[in-house]
Amino acid sequence: METTDKGLSKLLFAVEGVGAAFVGIFLAAYLGGLFVVPQTTVFHSDPTIRLALTVLGAALLILVLVTVVISIVKRK
Repeated sequence: METTDKGLSKLLFAVEGVGAAFVGIFLAAYLGGLFVVPQTTVFHSDPTIRLALTVLGAALLILVLVTVVISIVKRK
């Protein structure tokens, strides 16, 4: 499998983007419950946030595994 630098750059940007979106939603759900609504409640159990975190988390895991496999294959 021949990979180009342009293709690797696109893959790494995708991994970074999905990771940033995941962390952004996670922090918004956590800090929103602490600061916006002055309680000790966090919104991770809200179905819409849970669904978004599940989808982005699965995509992030898959992209990280693909990146690791490509780096191992390219190194040999």
